[in-house]
This record gives sequence, C-alpha cells and structure tokens, in this order.
Amino acid sequence: MKIVLAALNAKYVHSNLAVYDLEAYAKEQLNRDSIKEKQKKSKNTEQVELVIKEYTINHNLDLILQSLYQEKAAVVAFSCYIWNVHEILTIAKELHKVAPQVHIWLGGPEVSYDSEKVLEENSFIEGIIQGEGEVTFYELVKTWKDNSNDYRDISGIIYRDKCGQIHQNPVRPLMSLDDLPFIYQDLSKFENKILYYETSRGCPFSCSYCLSSIDKRVRFRSMELVEPELQFFLDNEVPQVKFIDRTFNCKRDRSLAIWKYIAEHDNGITNFHFEVAADLIGEEELAVFRQMRPGLIQLEIGLQSTNPETIQEIRRVMDIDKLRETMLTIRSFHNIHQHLDLIAGLPYEDFVTFKQSFNDAYEMKPNQLQLGFLKVLKGSYMEEQVADYELQYQDYQPYEVLATKWITYDEILALKQVEEMVEVYYNSAQFEHVLSYLVPFFDSPYAFYEALGQYYEENRLFGIGFKREARYEALRKFCVKWFEKSEGLFSITILDSLLTHDYYLRENAKSRPSWAKEEPIEKAVYHAFFKNGGTEEICLKREGYDSKAAARMMHIEPVAAGAVFWIAEEEMLRDMQKEYLYCLYDYENRNPLSKDAKVEILSHL
Repeated sequence: MKIVLAALNAKYVHSNLAVYDLEAYAKEQLNRDSIKEKQKKSKNTEQVELVIKEYTINHNLDLILQSLYQEKAAVVAFSCYIWNVHEILTIAKELHKVAPQVHIWLGGPEVSYDSEKVLEENSFIEGIIQGEGEVTFYELVKTWKDNSNDYRDISGIIYRDKCGQIHQNPVRPLMSLDDLPFIYQDLSKFENKILYYETSRGCPFSCSYCLSSIDKRVRFRSMELVEPELQFFLDNEVPQVKFIDRTFNCKRDRSLAIWKYIAEHDNGITNFHFEVAADLIGEEELAVFRQMRPGLIQLEIGLQSTNPETIQEIRRVMDIDKLRETMLTIRSFHNIHQHLDLIAGLPYEDFVTFKQSFNDAYEMKPNQLQLGFLKVLKGSYMEEQVADYELQYQDYQPYEVLATKWITYDEILALKQVEEMVEVYYNSAQFEHVLSYLVPFFDSPYAFYEALGQYYEENRLFGIGFKREARYEALRKFCVKWFEKSEGLFSITILDSLLTHDYYLRENAKSRPSWAKEEPIEKAVYHAFFKNGGTEEICLKREGYDSKAAARMMHIEPVAAGAVFWIAEEEMLRDMQKEYLYCLYDYENRNPLSKDAKVEILSHL
C-alpha cells in the first residue's frame, strides 16, 4: 500500500517539516509494530510505502496532478497552509475525478479550525487531521494498512463516513517532543534547501492575530537530544538552519544554552535563524552575541506596532524601549542580521499612528524591515472580532485586510506603495549609504518612502521588471525632480558618488553606470597600482599575488570628499581639502552579512 504525503511550498528552497515529521514518526512506529507482528507470527503482511512529494505553488497545477496520479497511491494527504490551500483544493478535486478510489485527507493549520465547513464544501475530501498530527497520522496509517477504514477510535480527526455523514472525534492529547525522530539523517533529500528545526511547540503569549497562542502550553525537546542534533548540522556544514520555535527565547536559560553551544562549536559556515522577543534578551545573551562570528545567527523580531492602544488590544506583552535598546546594541556589533516585522491593519492603528510605528521601527535600524498586512487566520481571536473592528478582508487566501474602522482601503493601498519601496530600496541593502544621505532631507523616514512611492505611481513604474542599475536610475530621477527647486544642502555630486559607491559595493561591473560616465582613474595609474601591489598605505602583495587577477577582482572608484562622511567619517576629517578620494572595492573579501565588497579608502592615490 502506498501513502503519499504531499506538500506545496512557497519557494523551491523551502522544505515542509510537517510531512517529514509525519513520515518519520509513522515509519518508526510501524517498524516497532512489524517486530511485534513477527514475534506473534501475525498473518498481516501488508507493507506500507510512505512517499513524500514536494512541489511549489508556482508549479503548473496540471503537472502536479499528473505526478500525484502516477503515484497510484491508496491515500494522498496534503499539508495545508494559508499560502497553498487554494491550489491544494483545486488539485485534490481533479485528483478525485480521475482517481475516485483514492482516500484524500488534509492536515495543517489552515484546515484545523474550520474543518467541518471544509468537508461540507469539498465532498471529495474524506477527512482532516486537526492540530498536531504525528500520532494521529500513524493511527490512520494502521487503519489503512488493515483495510478497515474504521476511524471511530482515532482522536484528532474529523471525517466523512461511507454514507456521507460527517463525524467529529475527540481532540488529540499533546505528545512529548522527545518522541519525534530526527528527520535529517539523509541530507541528500534536502540538497539546496533551507533546513527547518523545531525544539519547542506552543507560545506563552496571546497575540490575537496568531494561531500559536492557542497552544498555551509550551513544550520543549530535551537538551540531551538538541545538542547532538545541533552538532549534526555543524558537522555536516549545513548552510542554514531555521528554528521554527514561535518565541525561541521565551525560556531564557534554554535559549542562552543553545546560543552558547553554537557559538562554542561554530564551524565558520552554518547560519542559524531564530524568532525572538528582543525585549527578553539580557546582558548574558548580549555578551554571547558580541563574540559571535558575523553571520552565525540572525534574529527575526516581531514589533507589529508601537501604538499603545493597539498593543494592548492585540494582547501583546512588550517593552518597546527595551526592544529598541537591544536592537541598537546588537546593531553596533555588526555581526548579526536583524529582521523586524510591522503589521498594518491592526485594531486602533489608523493611518497616522501606523506612520509613527513605521518611523519608530525605522529608527531601530533593522537590517530588514518587513511591512506586512494583517491576515485574518481561521481560529484566531482576531477572527472573532471581525464585526467589532468592522474588519473587511479577502475571502480568498491569504485573507488579507482590506479596511477596518480605523483605516480605509485607500490608505491600505498607500501603504502598499510604501511596502514596495521599502522592499526594493531598504531591504535589498543595496542603497544603504545613499538612503542614509537622502532620508534626513524629509520630515520622516515614512515621508521619504511615501514620496518615492508616489513618484513610482505617477511614472507608472510599479509592476515593471527592473534591471538592477535601473533602480538606481529611478531613484536618481526622483531626487532630481524632488530637489529641483530646493535651495538647501542637497548635492547632486554627493548623491551621484553615493549611488556609485553603493552600486560598486555589490556589483563588480564591467561597464560604468549611466550617471557615472567619466573614467574613474587613468588606465596607466590603475594598472600601475595593481602591478606595484598597491601602495604603502594599502599593500596588496601576498603569497601568489597576481596583478591581473587582482585587477579583475577589485575596482577603484573616486568618491566626492563631501560624500565620504556617509562612508567613513574619520577619513573625511583627515582629507577634507581633497575634492575626491578613491575607494578600492575588493570582491574576494565580502561582508558575510551584507555581501558588500570590502572597501579601503586610498587617500594617497
């Protein structure tokens, strides 16, 4: 008997931890059952083959249907989330047409809290696993293996009987996380994938928009299991491991122990991602962070809003001042990427207060600022408050907010423009120095991105597939238009220098960008610099030095002296009398966090 666990991931690099957990737990239990059956000399010899099929939501749905049909499985079970449930129901409906004998089951957060409605609206679905699924799936597999299809005694499911009647079974008791097998024994299945890892389930907080708060009991995997599993990732030089623990540092002694472990056993390669409450981070954690290799860890931090009324209404517990202080301290270490989340459309958050939340978040200087929009999740407290909040949201996935009693759809659309500009210009980290120059000319960070978004809208630039250089050109044209009548301190020379600097930090470009037509340095001087191995100030000569290779992997560019303040303040103070300084960009030595080239200022060139 073949049973397929099917997953549609958002991107190719993602993997679905849930289906691997279900497979691993069921296999382990079935192997134990098989030993017992042999000891009892049971005649039940039916063999079960568990198969995982992973696709992405960008796959052609017809090809997914063909793939699943050709498996000739007895059961196909889909893992459902907010981003894939529409595609899954579409595929499942067609699969039932061509293979009506196949038992089709669903599981996952998107179908666990409105399960009866899902069954009523989709007659081709036989049943749904509700909530935590490992033990439930194993018991279902045993039933399918025995060909009994008797689901009456299986907790944690809702199902349709042969007469079409829907039956709701009791809730499944929660399991111990120590009972979960470690799924990454064979890493060949996860080549070129991000690895997801879970050391806890549940969340101690009660945020109204989140499903994790429903499971108030936080369960942890024993450190006796966690440490060797971390060492497995390190020994195998896995590029990235993302912890999916909802608030990783809710138990400080445990999170501190894990951070100390990976710092002490750092392999120089693996990156670990954590979702944390930054205001819970104390001096001990900061002391560990300060000593970490750049890129060893990255932190995702949920701010959501800085409006006190909003924070109270969504049941958040957060010390914003402590969060800000912690983020700025970590930023000063220059070794940890910080990702900060905001949510538009929350209760009591109007257009004005959200602008303030944005500005507050921007001043915390995250490496990435995620401006998201409220998703009204089934089963969440937020869903219960839809009428009170006059909350309008999409009927289709991802059930995103359209308007509330505090914010209009026009204002949501304005925020969408800002979101796009932040994503392109801030989160790409490709405009860091030019943004640090431009933003202070505006009343606030929000005002800058708002004006830039309006420029894009007026010039019909949204929706265009830009080449990288074109983004710089669009920003320059915006600035020329915005500042054309200004008599302030704005300088097009400084702007062009910083645009060029940011461009060459990432790009070892063979042709010069449109706004920097002049040759940066005489060819004879350029080649002499590399032939001589640099200068006394910057010595390039080292064992095996090749001047031609160095010239290919480096670039020299003049920077207006007035622009150097935004690049290296101390150098400007030393060489203010010069009109230009020269930057050497070394693309063989990039910053492990930003991927920028290493830069040396050649003040004596």
